[in-house]
Amino acid sequence: MILEDKPVDARGLTAAADQWETRAVKEAKKRYPLTQVLFKQKVWDRHRDKESVKQYHITLKDHTKEFGVFVTISYNPYSNKVNKVIVVEEYS
Repeated sequence: MILEDKPVDARGLTAAADQWETRAVKEAKKRYPLTQVLFKQKVWDRHRDKESVKQYHITLKDHTKEFGVFVTISYNPYSNKVNKVIVVEEYS
């Protein structure tokens, strides 16, 4: 059984994932502009008909401490228009 006759291009999937990771870092840097990004990781994602949500954990470092923030991005999966971005500092 052949489902699709075209080869699957994984680069398109990777580029889309990188787009949201880059956006998450940008939003974290917007809130904490004097920090340096040490580490970033996707925590989870959820896809529904009219809305997709992705959450990232980003470890930042300023002059005195390292801390983590959670960045949650809600967007329309068809147009990729961002509905809402939430940046919350992790409790230590």
